[in-house]
Amino acid sequence: MFEETKNRSIRKSIGWRIIAVVNSYIILAFYLTESPFWNAIFMNITGAGLYYFYERFWNRIKEGRYVR
Repeated sequence: MFEETKNRSIRKSIGWRIIAVVNSYIILAFYLTESPFWNAIFMNITGAGLYYFYERFWNRIKEGRYVR
């Protein structure tokens, strides 16, 4: 079982929040639809995809991760 250091968790959290804010900004700035509901749906779909790749990226980084 793997565990993370607090520093790694903090860096991952900050990194993800930056990506999430940029994702939201892009969806809203391009004004994809007139409907706030569909903009929220698009933000969640793209956010889920980005989060998948973000976690896959962090799984390759060994720093701050150890076997318990």
